[in-house]
Amino acid sequence: MSYCSKKNKRLWREMQKDWKDEIVCKISWNEFNKYNFKDNNEWSLGDCEQSPLCQMIWGEIISDFLMNKDKEKYNYLINRYYLIVKNDKERYRFLFDVMNNGKLCYDINEQGYDYHFIGNFTPIPANNMKRKRSLQFIHKDFNEDWNKMIKYINQNWNDFDMNFSFEDYIKMTLQEDYYSNDKFSKISCSEKIKELIKKRGETIQKKCEELFKNS
Repeated sequence: MSYCSKKNKRLWREMQKDWKDEIVCKISWNEFNKYNFKDNNEWSLGDCEQSPLCQMIWGEIISDFLMNKDKEKYNYLINRYYLIVKNDKERYRFLFDVMNNGKLCYDINEQGYDYHFIGNFTPIPANNMKRKRSLQFIHKDFNEDWNKMIKYINQNWNDFDMNFSFEDYIKMTLQEDYYSNDKFSKISCSEKIKELIKKRGETIQKKCEELFKNS
């Protein structure tokens, strides 16, 4: 089952309202954090973390965060390659990535091995004009270790031309269990990773229920 299944317009931004209506009508909000994007064949032209469903969820969350922070109206546009969140003054682009790769964290025969849940997807800055390589490729350089990746984003934050702080990025993407009070958490064992994916997924689920129902 795919939550965003209609495909009667060419551009994703033209489908955005139709897909939003589908999401509101179809999603069981008390179960969404358990929804496996890959196993349920959530529609996308690329990887499932870049799907319209994922982009719209984060478009809602990020634009709401920035609106409350700046006291100005923000909106978002989805695209097969990236998400744009903008107002009349600012325009931010985000790519998407899987935070913790199950191949590195779980025994391949372990039940619950798959990791394609909303609690394990995150937006990453795409406003990196000073850098030739996408952060998605940098993550691969680190063997997809999110501990190293989040430190890299912090160390190179000024290169991404975002008019908000790294701390704001952490808050808007709900990564406080990975970084808070100027400290990084070392996340390594599979049980801890699965616990954090579930916890973050529940937070995203609760936030989205509020935003989509009130939009």
